[in-house]
Amino acid sequence: MASLGQELRKLRESRNISIEEIASSTKIIGRYIQAVEEDRFDAMPGGFFILGIIRSYAKYLGLDPDETLRRYREAGLIPKPAYTESARATAEPPLEAARRSPARIAGVAVIAIVSIAVIFLWRARRPHPSAPQVKTDAAVTEVQPVTPPQPAPNPESTAQAPIEEWRGVTIDISFQDDTWIRVYADGVLKVEGQFPAGQKARASADKELVLEVGNAGGMTFLLNGKPAKSLGRTAQVLKDVRITPENMQEFLERKDAPASPTGTTGSGH
Repeated sequence: MASLGQELRKLRESRNISIEEIASSTKIIGRYIQAVEEDRFDAMPGGFFILGIIRSYAKYLGLDPDETLRRYREAGLIPKPAYTESARATAEPPLEAARRSPARIAGVAVIAIVSIAVIFLWRARRPHPSAPQVKTDAAVTEVQPVTPPQPAPNPESTAQAPIEEWRGVTIDISFQDDTWIRVYADGVLKVEGQFPAGQKARASADKELVLEVGNAGGMTFLLNGKPAKSLGRTAQVLKDVRITPENMQEFLERKDAPASPTGTTGSGH
């Protein structure tokens, strides 16, 4: 029985399409297309890049990309969709955990009631000392406290130190289509995975953000709250897209200029 890669190759050959034609149109390296046809995923650049390459290849051949990926997942050749975001907590909040355990709530309530009852009984039975007897002289002179003069405030000492302005870059991503992405902030992986439409992700860096995207046209983003231009077209794979505080303006939309074309190189900025 032919493998999925062999089926794609036979379909390509039946339509007299060369690997070079697909590579030129999709910006996918030719040896990666050949690796897909030979089911050699160990020769591919990375887990989520495989999804983007298969999706782009299938779409070029006129196949349904989602259906093609589903067949690969059912065959156990690629992982099922998942997304992770470091900014999002992975542990279940304590309140949610408590809601899932009625027995734990009841136990905590009983302990609290018993503790309150013990404290109340202890206070009720504790002897209250009588007020001490104060001996006073026949004549008592009331002494008013003397408030020492306060020195005038020093304007220099009361002035607040200026707050240093943060000069980094923050990216807020909104996904309009299934998109595979990695975001490194100052060399640390902050966002990774396949994000469905409607999801959002965020990362901040003091010096540099580096993006790797498997579907450049499937997302929009803001840089420090300002709208940015599209990185590329649908299903386009980008690597090593570097955004810094110094070059951030190059990625922002210009209100006085017409919309920029979506085609960019596959190697990123």
